[in-house]
Amino acid sequence: MPTTFTSNVFSSTYKDDFADSDNYHRILFNSGRALQARELTQMQTIIQEEIARFGRNIFKDGASVNPGGPSLNNDYEFVKIQNDTGFPADPTTLVGTEFTGQDSGVKARVLEAIAAVDAANPATIYVQYTNTSGGSAGTTPVRFNAGEVIGNGTVNITIQSTDELSNPAMGLGTKIHNSGGDFFVRGHFVFANPQGLILSKYSNNVTEVVGFKITEDIVTVSDTTALYDNQGVTPNITSPGADRYRIKLTLTTKTAAEAAGDNFVFYCSVEDGTIVDPVDHHIVNGVN
Repeated sequence: MPTTFTSNVFSSTYKDDFADSDNYHRILFNSGRALQARELTQMQTIIQEEIARFGRNIFKDGASVNPGGPSLNNDYEFVKIQNDTGFPADPTTLVGTEFTGQDSGVKARVLEAIAAVDAANPATIYVQYTNTSGGSAGTTPVRFNAGEVIGNGTVNITIQSTDELSNPAMGLGTKIHNSGGDFFVRGHFVFANPQGLILSKYSNNVTEVVGFKITEDIVTVSDTTALYDNQGVTPNITSPGADRYRIKLTLTTKTAAEAAGDNFVFYCSVEDGTIVDPVDHHIVNGVN
């Protein structure tokens, strides 16, 4: 697996002895002299440091540089499963399939499936109802029936029979999404893939601080064959390429990041199911 990045890995492993105090701004290559690996690495560091100095004058750490704003889904329909009955070992196999209630006739497509964690967090599927004509109209939304068996033609699972205010079998959860975009983090402009994160499995009135977990690591040919020479049809495993320094942004909550001891950068605040404080895009000369 990739090696976790530490503050001295560039200097210790790649002999990058760049220091601001040296005031070096170019590496000037001389004819007839052997090229040093540290010169190639330090050349990148000099350029990156120039970019970082400019970036810090314009952007706040964690700022959204290009569109990458948050969106909140407070209508994320959950269905709790009774005692994991019929639930597959790999829940992702349910995603995209359509389930039909054997009693209600209601149909729903699975958007996400999560294995059981404990008694308070049973196996759960999140669905989009596609046909509710078989249900009974009333003051509440038309959904499956508590305790009924639902099937997709291959898998049959049983919905939780208990359906009360403190422990509903079905209802609304909350999921936040970020669209793909660039963020200013650690002096770099880092691309964050579109991602989604369940803020509350069984409530749509959640309050949370949301952000990104920052992961820095070093990727080598031991981690991926993509770093071998790729000039041929297949990677040339006799010709390993250079290692890569990688920064990844993973959507998370401040609570989860602090509990795991992860590096965290703010993205937005959610209060009572509403986004109230998205990260500022930029700051110029101390003024938003």
